[in-house]
Amino acid sequence: MEPLADALGLQVLELLRGEEQEMPEMTVRHAVSLLVRQARERTRRRWGEIFGSVLLLAMTGFVLFGILDYSGAFLRPVSLTVTAAVYTPAGEPAGETTVTMEGERQTLGDQSFVGRFAIEAVEGTCREGVTAQIQWDAMDVEGFQDILYCRSGEFLTLGVERLLYITESMKSFGLRLEDGTLIATDESYVPLLISDYHYAIRPVFSNQF
Repeated sequence: MEPLADALGLQVLELLRGEEQEMPEMTVRHAVSLLVRQARERTRRRWGEIFGSVLLLAMTGFVLFGILDYSGAFLRPVSLTVTAAVYTPAGEPAGETTVTMEGERQTLGDQSFVGRFAIEAVEGTCREGVTAQIQWDAMDVEGFQDILYCRSGEFLTLGVERLLYITESMKSFGLRLEDGTLIATDESYVPLLISDYHYAIRPVFSNQF
């Protein structure tokens, strides 16, 4: 039966039944369409897995950052005593003063400092319980830093203007008192402090780092 079926180009079962079964034909177009559809499904599935993995990593990183930030992992202790020059409102030298800084500085994210910023020449800043808060890029403006004094959650007016210059190392700074007196660690701050544009840029003095 098999040689006969082979000679007739039939299956043995077809020869026994006396009829040729119709086999479904898949055209080239159908085959290509099927392959394209399968490839698209695989691509969507792969991109879905990638997106899910990226989203999971981002959420994990965000949570981890929050935990580390809350635990104080990005806080660095600051303990400095710096000698600064005192200048008249006209920029003339008028003596020296010391500034004591004791506290912690946030080094990642919104960089800030919280602690003592006691200016010997400004008695109010040296009082017990007075805390300074310094913010870099204050008001979301690059190059702006500000300082606020407070005690027991209450902001204080101690004769120090809010905006100042201060490098991130805190070893170099310049500020102005409300009466126009200037206090600066480097004379390069003086023209900036007495000008109308003295908050428009962030100075960097490499020899102070």
